[in-house]
Amino acid sequence: MLNFITENVSVWDNLKTTRKPIILYGMGNGADKIIDWCESHNVAVAGIFATDEFVRYQQFRGLTVCKYSDIIDKFGSDILIVIAFASERPEVLSRFKELSTLHETVAPHLPLFKEDDLVSLNWLEKYELQLESVYNTLADDQSKKVFAATLNYKLSGKLSYLFECETNRLEDLQNIFTWTEDENYLDLGAYNGDTIQELLQLSSHANLIAVEPDRRNCRKLRALAETLPKSCEIHECGIWNQDTTLAFSDSGGRQSSFCSTQKITVPVSTIDIIVANRKLSYIKMDVEGAEKEALDGGKATI
Repeated sequence: MLNFITENVSVWDNLKTTRKPIILYGMGNGADKIIDWCESHNVAVAGIFATDEFVRYQQFRGLTVCKYSDIIDKFGSDILIVIAFASERPEVLSRFKELSTLHETVAPHLPLFKEDDLVSLNWLEKYELQLESVYNTLADDQSKKVFAATLNYKLSGKLSYLFECETNRLEDLQNIFTWTEDENYLDLGAYNGDTIQELLQLSSHANLIAVEPDRRNCRKLRALAETLPKSCEIHECGIWNQDTTLAFSDSGGRQSSFCSTQKITVPVSTIDIIVANRKLSYIKMDVEGAEKEALDGGKATI
């Protein structure tokens, strides 16, 4: 086994063997995938909670979505919390940290594509030579630390490995890239404009094009655009390799994505059509699995 892997039990084996009530934190695609896995392995999910402002005691996969305090009242503190969504928001990350100090808490790493494997001890053994080669090729100790911590996290689901790799995001962007005052920035999957606000801290006069298919996210994006010092061109559509319409999950959050089971459809377009021969210096993609199609539709621009 790789000498930088310190974990010896996968998060999935932990879920199979724990005697603690398994409690999901969060709804959406991540929670769906975790519940699907649990059902296929006869693992019982005892409850689910969300951040208080999102709780209306609605049903999710047969479970009533509760507040955290309801979960503690019912099960006590000796529980296994499974975080089922991702976030970069500081207040949410602080909440994750707090939960991890109060309870056993894991955040399973979920593959984006169906054909991807879960990281397990067998997976690490299968790719041991390649992983060791990558690790030994890294030029500095920090890169090796991050690589090892990432693999240990993906195996165990323990948040501590991610927390120990935290750095200042803006400083990282300033160190990695060279910024001018007049960048041309295309934001694919612009959500509510959070990365646009970040970009304007790096390039205050950047030309902004934002693409967002979710109607609720787009309303927030337009509201933000009205407050910006620089005008922002907004396209309420998805990004694809052609002009068409596609089924869409329309979840109103970061995990909105194209799918085959929803009745809602949204227009989609291509990078080349939207950009229309303009020069770009940066493209940000957060397109929930549509990366290949997005790149195919942006060949001329790129």
